[in-house]
Amino acid sequence: MGFLDIEVEGDALGIIKLMQQQEDDLSIISNLIEEAKSITMNFHSCIFMHAEREGNKVADNLAKHGLEVQDEIFWVEDYPQFVSDQIANDVLCIE
Repeated sequence: MGFLDIEVEGDALGIIKLMQQQEDDLSIISNLIEEAKSITMNFHSCIFMHAEREGNKVADNLAKHGLEVQDEIFWVEDYPQFVSDQIANDVLCIE
């Protein structure tokens, strides 16, 4: 896709902190954190930021949807209506 500078938002504060720290990770998921950090080396810059779940409804709903899907799905130009609805709600600050 050609992205060089990215910002990654997540509502799991512990994971965001692990991704932000420079020291070696000694947690039980250290192998996953180190792999994710190595992927960030493909970008000029990669910033990890914490987002409250209330401000991250689209991602939260997509994750829940993914738990229900049996097959792999890829959306390139179109996306499900619930995503469009949630984006509109986010823009309007409607819960």
